[in-house]
Amino acid sequence: MADTPHFYIILNQVAGTGQAQKIWPQIETALKQRGISYELQISSYPGHTTRIAYQFARFKRTNQVLLIVGGDGTLNQAINGVQSAGKHDIPIAYLPCGSGNDFARGIGLNSDPLQALEQILAATAPVNIDLGVYHDALKNETGYFVNNVGIGFDASVVSITNNSKSKRFLNKCHLGSLSYVFSLIQAFTSQDAFQVTVKANGSVKNFSRGFLVTTTNHPYFGSGVPIMPSARVDDQKLDLVVIEKLNVFFFFCYLFIMMLTGKHTRYKTVHHFRTDDLVIRTQTLEFGQVDGEEMGSRAFDMHFKVTSQPFWLTTTKTEQFK
Repeated sequence: MADTPHFYIILNQVAGTGQAQKIWPQIETALKQRGISYELQISSYPGHTTRIAYQFARFKRTNQVLLIVGGDGTLNQAINGVQSAGKHDIPIAYLPCGSGNDFARGIGLNSDPLQALEQILAATAPVNIDLGVYHDALKNETGYFVNNVGIGFDASVVSITNNSKSKRFLNKCHLGSLSYVFSLIQAFTSQDAFQVTVKANGSVKNFSRGFLVTTTNHPYFGSGVPIMPSARVDDQKLDLVVIEKLNVFFFFCYLFIMMLTGKHTRYKTVHHFRTDDLVIRTQTLEFGQVDGEEMGSRAFDMHFKVTSQPFWLTTTKTEQFK
């Protein structure tokens, strides 16, 4: 794809509590000034992005790139739409306009959508980036994720944050990350320890006091918290972090150490697995989240693997992905 591609754009106007809609006129102006060929589709309701991406994937012509303007949840829907269409070679570009924008951090994409647009327009060929794939045997459900899948504490934080009245206000003040912080204490008091079984690298581990169980594709979750600084999006591996239930003092010390140094895995109640084939099972009803979107409260029997997705962008990090 040596020539400048035609961009098929899906815009989620409500992403980032309206940030995507606010920034779109500037993006559109930049595209027109550069003479970039594009077509715009508006995502109008939950799940609409998946439907649009699926239809695009089925009828895509050559030299086209699917460009997502929205948050990580919007990108997740687009990925699932393209992958469910059986088209694994369609390049996707992404302009981060959400509250957390962890995927952008993970791949070195600028969090400013206009700067990110420059990184997209500077690309001359796609680069392959890892995707996580999960299949939940209990629901016979398969899905893809770019960031992480969490069971327990972080999923409780997502549920509380997404239903918080303060989230919209904080996003308008460009303080969306604080909505996660305000949810931490509430999630800690409401989330109990639970039993979780992990099968990875040929061994099985049982934890009776699971609390935070997060499978991640890159270093970040929760709006920039480095849950696993060594995680990479080009190693064909997923990283699982299991943190056991602690008292409130030690747990928030762990979070503090995690945010400042990323050296929380040195402690005996923090467990790390790196693998390309992972199984996680719970017996009790626990909250789940995928790329910041709620999965509801349920038991899980999840089998994880890794695949790849071509992305149309250039960053200092993507030079090593080629």
